[in-house]
Amino acid sequence: MDMIKSLLSTSDNTCVHVPEQLATPNADRCEECGSNYNLRMCATCGHVGCCESQARDAETHWKQTGHEVMLAMPVGRGFTWCYEDHKYV
Repeated sequence: MDMIKSLLSTSDNTCVHVPEQLATPNADRCEECGSNYNLRMCATCGHVGCCESQARDAETHWKQTGHEVMLAMPVGRGFTWCYEDHKYV
């Protein structure tokens, strides 16, 4: 996780919403609907939700908690998205 945080902080797309400490995934599938496809992990608390092409549980988590930054799973192999800024980080 430290390597991921380092990459995020040195990219041209830095984001003030990325938490100081990245969480670890709470599950290996969506915590709401059980999907195991196109998962997103909340960088703040580790909540795992499905993407917008499914039930939008990752987006719902952001709306309910205010945790802006989600990482594609598996973490470290995909993108990082900030819902607040509507951009890739």
